[in-house]
Amino acid sequence: MTTYEEFLKDAGNHRTVPVIESFSTDLLTPVQMFHSLKDEAVYMLESQEPESAWSNFSFIGLDPMVEIRETGRQFTVHDLERGSRLTLPSFKEAFEETLGRLEVKIPEMDIPFKGGGVGYISYDAISDYEPVPRAPEEAVQIANYHLLFCRSLLVYNHNSKEIHIIHFARVDDDRDNGEIYEESMETIERIRTHLLHDSDLSDLLLPTVLPMTSAFDLESNYEKGKFLSDVEKIKEYIEAGDILQAVLSQRFHKKTERSGFELYRVLRKVNPSPYMYYLKFNGLEVIGSSPERQLQVQDGNLEIHPIAGTRKRGATKEEDDRLARELLEDEKEIAEHRMLVDLARNDIGRVAEYGSVSVSEYMVIGRFSRVMHIISKVRGRLNRGVSPIDAFISSFPAGTLSGAPKVRAMQILRELEPTARNLYGGSILYLGFDGNIDSCITIRTMTLVDQNLYIQAGAGVVADSDPESEYQETINKASALEQTVHLTEKIFSDGNILKV
Repeated sequence: MTTYEEFLKDAGNHRTVPVIESFSTDLLTPVQMFHSLKDEAVYMLESQEPESAWSNFSFIGLDPMVEIRETGRQFTVHDLERGSRLTLPSFKEAFEETLGRLEVKIPEMDIPFKGGGVGYISYDAISDYEPVPRAPEEAVQIANYHLLFCRSLLVYNHNSKEIHIIHFARVDDDRDNGEIYEESMETIERIRTHLLHDSDLSDLLLPTVLPMTSAFDLESNYEKGKFLSDVEKIKEYIEAGDILQAVLSQRFHKKTERSGFELYRVLRKVNPSPYMYYLKFNGLEVIGSSPERQLQVQDGNLEIHPIAGTRKRGATKEEDDRLARELLEDEKEIAEHRMLVDLARNDIGRVAEYGSVSVSEYMVIGRFSRVMHIISKVRGRLNRGVSPIDAFISSFPAGTLSGAPKVRAMQILRELEPTARNLYGGSILYLGFDGNIDSCITIRTMTLVDQNLYIQAGAGVVADSDPESEYQETINKASALEQTVHLTEKIFSDGNILKV
């Protein structure tokens, strides 16, 4: 626990000081914690990747104190606690203004995320950095950037069953530090009491057997005939030498009465992934389970994980191993993967120290709950004078969801795709108070706006692509998430809920 003396010492040098209390319990789960505090909880970040430190933790953000949001090509830093607004011309300036405004004492804890901004950057934000035409106005109005900096952060350690409550207390010249400290301790105690005394678990139960369906009940923004002809147009661009590949996508839609958190609870059960997230903004919920890192900046070390090449998981170990061998022998998949590794090397190379870029893992099979992929890891060391934000922008958006060469591919996609992509192909990320960043590509993600659910999926088009096969690939990818929607509606609508 943070003592009063420790708080006073840190308050003399910082504008925002973490007040921390930790306790152990084997009675709580992250889902219970979020449910107990659902009125003030705005995000949940989790991971199921055995080799990652992230998999040991779940993070829940409560009570935003500052918000960064882009509207009309301007970036607003809204200090929700102080009631002030400041408009700035760039995302980088808005983030740096927020760091300077808060001037946070970084918690001295061995956890990957120690507080900061959590949110998304949409794919369409690329027009701020590259010569790609802006997306046309459309019915689905979503800001290109949206980050929340929370007043309280809950950290759940899956190994030790410890729960850390971190409350970021803002020092005010007009208030006594003792009063601020006592108020922070009262907030922590209120959160702890909520967690330990919420005994209503009736709506937290899920069935042990999840009913599957083969139906596909989503409307697309793309006529099938136009999608097929656009695949042919991309192949013509490839033949003309403009590009090597482009990822053509379609967006699917359906109405649902289920909440985003209900969808997330089912998704995390049926499709665990390295990056799992539930974000709740005013009028927008984001529910996702992404397998692919966009960029990590950790203490000056850069890392990207290109993923390309997919096979379903086998029913037996023998079948699984056979499918993995087939994947690694598929010339088309290997060529696409090598191209994406080269893109990642270029993205990191623009901001890394000379000679520091390396491929630490090359074409390794990564196995997930339903599919396997070819995965590589590209690393580098951040160059002096280059900020973590600059490094992120250099890698954005991922070549995996755009194409190669990246800028020309994005220009062609803007010409062909009928609507803005919004979040699809962009990034879910945290920007830490300590300067560290971790981000994933926004795929296998649902967005919920006023009970309208959107799912987007794409296919990488290359010189020998078959239009019908590429179209079916987008259907197959969307079907996996559509299953989650179907299961959620079945579970929470029927009332036939059994404990796992």
